[in-house]
Amino acid sequence: MAERTAWEIAGREGLALTAINPAFILGPPLDSHFGTSIGLVRRVLKGRDPLVPRLGFPVVDVRDVALAHLRALAMPETAGERFIAAAGSLWLTDWGRILKRRWPDRRMPTRAAPKPLLRLLALFDREIRASLPGVGYREEVSADKARSLLGIDFITPDRALVAAAEVLVARGLA
Repeated sequence: MAERTAWEIAGREGLALTAINPAFILGPPLDSHFGTSIGLVRRVLKGRDPLVPRLGFPVVDVRDVALAHLRALAMPETAGERFIAAAGSLWLTDWGRILKRRWPDRRMPTRAAPKPLLRLLALFDREIRASLPGVGYREEVSADKARSLLGIDFITPDRALVAAAEVLVARGLA
């Protein structure tokens, strides 16, 4: 809805607009004030959950999102275009496996929770409740347009995940 409104305003006011639509943003946070994406990395690192929902979603590194914005600003021919910024998709269970390789002594979830168990836990945990509709589904998107027109060679999802986790661990936040 926000993007639709932006396009309406741009059209009405005669403004040039390029839309950058990022996937689930990971990578190194600037400071200790971070949002849901890095909060999920923190939750996995802390080993709070023995199992995770079987969720899969596209990921992008924050540095690539910034690069996409800079390149779009520098290229007037991108006006009127929409770009997806995504490096690839990961299952949440892959997060635990990837992070476990980096920190083998930490307890982290690497297995998916059965859906009936998730339904029960959702009664007590609103984050789990919010995840239920996507269980068993891994969204895939194409960032080919951003690769070709903006010339972005995206940081891989596993590198973006580890970069986020390294900052959290280094700052004692996970």
